[in-house]
Amino acid sequence: MTKLKPAKRRMFLAVTAGLSAALLPHVACAGPTAGNSYQLRATVPVACWVRPTGAVMAEAGRIGSVVEACNSPGGFTVSAQYRPLTGTEKARITYGNRSLNLSRSGMLELRRSNMATIRTVDYRFDEVELEQPLILALTIQPI
Repeated sequence: MTKLKPAKRRMFLAVTAGLSAALLPHVACAGPTAGNSYQLRATVPVACWVRPTGAVMAEAGRIGSVVEACNSPGGFTVSAQYRPLTGTEKARITYGNRSLNLSRSGMLELRRSNMATIRTVDYRFDEVELEQPLILALTIQPI
């Protein structure tokens, strides 16, 4: 292992300390209360992500799954964005237990949850009539 020069070592330690403070949850601790007990309060940052197993492409009979994860106590929404559909195009997605027609606008709310959760959701495309390929980009937002 190579040794760091004192100036580089101080900079490395300062950067490490700064990153640790930024990435760790902020914890506030009150002093002792009656009976020599302590009260601890912590704030956990909200973290949400959505991860499909592969490209979410609208093709008849195409299946796949998506992992949804969000720790927001108020819940979250999962939405799909895609190119707007022309007047003759249509597609239907079954996302979990909901069957939805893709809207012409290019935006569709797939799911709304009222609590924090991590789960895997299966999807399937049916009744797909498209003039051009259609790929859906999924996003998740805390409520």
